[in-house]
Amino acid sequence: MPSPPASPKSLVYGIDFSGSKTACKKIWVSRGTIHSRTLHIDNCCPISELMPENTGKERDNCLSFLRKLISTKAKAIFGLDLSMGLPEALNNDQNWESSILNFSKTYNSPEDFRTKCRNSMGNKEVKRKTEIQKKAPFCTYNLRLYKQTYYGISYIVEPLLKKGSARIIPIQEPHPEKALLAEVCPACTLKRKDIYMPYKGKNERELENRRMILSAMKTWKIELEDHVVEAALEDTEGDALDSILAAYAAYIALQRMDERASLAKEYISEGMIYD
Repeated sequence: MPSPPASPKSLVYGIDFSGSKTACKKIWVSRGTIHSRTLHIDNCCPISELMPENTGKERDNCLSFLRKLISTKAKAIFGLDLSMGLPEALNNDQNWESSILNFSKTYNSPEDFRTKCRNSMGNKEVKRKTEIQKKAPFCTYNLRLYKQTYYGISYIVEPLLKKGSARIIPIQEPHPEKALLAEVCPACTLKRKDIYMPYKGKNERELENRRMILSAMKTWKIELEDHVVEAALEDTEGDALDSILAAYAAYIALQRMDERASLAKEYISEGMIYD
């Protein structure tokens, strides 16, 4: 029996994003390819290991490198663990695209972003429709997430959207010569798979949980190189494992491309999490 046709986006990246000052250490990248409908992950490392040696490891340089990586990988899909939209109530009657293109004009710092969101929402944390549906742990401007959202949109999504260097699904229609971006959430993926457990930490319990999650992946149409498994086990902060989960969710997004148009209508104002 002949192999099924290859996906037009056969290169898959999973990005565990961070807006911290040490983003070059915190952002992990998993890379894989699709063969016979199975995702093969062949690399998993901090983004600093992919950057040129003479590049400074400050946050701006790190995010600039990630932006360039996305814009130069036209045949790839990137699963990014960051919010690519805001609650509709914060968009001030703008559509999704306008709210992203005006993001850096509206919010001039992470703190300004969190303060304005909380003030607008009466100090309540309001989740997007997709965050409620997928059981995401936090809203976009939560104390643990607001910097990630701010830097993710203002340094990655907004510039790529302005230059037309990538297409954000499901809202935008794919283009054969532009990378696809899919919002993902590792916690949501684990919840959907009914294997959500504490795996970030230095204790034996967390290590064993990382091992259990990696073992469960063997039934998910995903294959991991030995050194990838080793990296995920050894990284006690869970960023390596999160990047693998992000790649898997991006792979799932590709399987759902025939639903894109209907999903776009449903999530057109806020964006959507693929899990």
